[in-house]
Amino acid sequence: MVIRQPYAHQTTRIQAARLLDEILLVVPRNLSNIGDLQAEVQSRVLDVLSQQVILDSLPTTHQPTSTSVELRRMGLETLHQILQAVGHTIVAGWELIFKMLESVCRPLTKSGVMAITPSRSTSTDSLSPSTSSTLAAAKARLAPLQIGSGIPSEKSYSALVKIAFQSLTLVCDSVSSLAPGHLRLCIGTLGQFGRQADTNIALTATASLLWSVSDAIQSKRKNLEEEPEYSGLWMLLLLELLGLCTDSRAEVRDGAIQTLFRTVQLYGATLNSETWDQCIWTIMFPLLTELTSEIRSLAGSDTVQREQDRVQAWDESKILALASIGSIFSDFLVSKIILLDSYPKAWDVFVRHVEETVLLDNRVITPHVLRCLERGVKALALAEGVLKMRVMESLERVWQAIDSLGKSTLDDHAAEQNLPLTQEALIAYVDVIQCVRSTSKGTDGKEWDLPRLTRLMVILKGTLPLASPCFSLTK
Repeated sequence: MVIRQPYAHQTTRIQAARLLDEILLVVPRNLSNIGDLQAEVQSRVLDVLSQQVILDSLPTTHQPTSTSVELRRMGLETLHQILQAVGHTIVAGWELIFKMLESVCRPLTKSGVMAITPSRSTSTDSLSPSTSSTLAAAKARLAPLQIGSGIPSEKSYSALVKIAFQSLTLVCDSVSSLAPGHLRLCIGTLGQFGRQADTNIALTATASLLWSVSDAIQSKRKNLEEEPEYSGLWMLLLLELLGLCTDSRAEVRDGAIQTLFRTVQLYGATLNSETWDQCIWTIMFPLLTELTSEIRSLAGSDTVQREQDRVQAWDESKILALASIGSIFSDFLVSKIILLDSYPKAWDVFVRHVEETVLLDNRVITPHVLRCLERGVKALALAEGVLKMRVMESLERVWQAIDSLGKSTLDDHAAEQNLPLTQEALIAYVDVIQCVRSTSKGTDGKEWDLPRLTRLMVILKGTLPLASPCFSLTK
């Protein structure tokens, strides 16, 4: 009998929690006639529910048990039913809702493996949620847990994440009704879901729900009085996406990159100069830096030969980012970016990154970074009037890069120190030269001077041996 007492106690806890959840479900559905008390009652209901879901009362040394996980599951299902029934009427307690949802999340390690469960299972600093398609499907997969003090299985934790994510999806369906402070919490919670082990959940949070939130925020920016606040929220969303752009999983990483640039491209015409400046210096350049850092760390790894698929995936992510930046330049370089006070420095940083990519990154990236530069140069050709001075300065910087790359990869025997350019990269390199020359003639109205044309002939001559069919053009 002594052995069974703890199990009887656990069963009593479950029964009590079930009765409490039934009461908490009934109360929010009968608030239509209480007027000013609505906010207070909602806060109390959610506060009680949060104590069941988050379990903050546990001592820091307490290890999660199957019973504690079962209690949390019941609480999260109750929260889901409340949101499903009366979520549109909630006026108070959103902070608690997001705290409950985020509390089930656990971070991934650098290698993409779920981190070991912390001893304090309710810490919201290191936890984050996941997703499911429907609550019914989640319930079908959730067989009742064995009640007791045993260590909960990984499957039981995954179930918590899926139920919580289903609730977050409901919140995002009506995200336009959230106040700015609650939108901030929503963005952070979605970012946590994007880092969960379930790739489907992470992709949904990254590529679908964060996009929906971005759309809602942009619609609020139409009000001039609220524009600064919502622009700040939008930048916060981009920063959350930026963090997911270096996820260890290629699917999540590429999904985040696509969502980030898609939202910038869609709303770029409405962004002011300050926001554009932030996009360049806090989003685009840091993204290139992070991707480059990952690629070069893998290149220096002793296990690189055993991880070719992983290396290729990171290369493809940078190629995707470069293609996206090229599209941004095509659409906004002349109308927005070139007008910024920081543009000369930004263009210099970009061109320097092109040079370093050609010289140091894997050859598969070279043609793509050169095409990105070419799209920027083509966009410069559309500038008129007072912008022509900046255009000529930008073209001069590109010529310096062309000259430098010619010395490093083509002149004499310098190429012996580097991997040869591929045929595709050589074509892109020559196309950049042609584009710079034609844009310069169209802007300045005259041909390059003789010394530059002479140097150009030397560079083009250096490409001929590399373009020969007899020469190895592969990496």
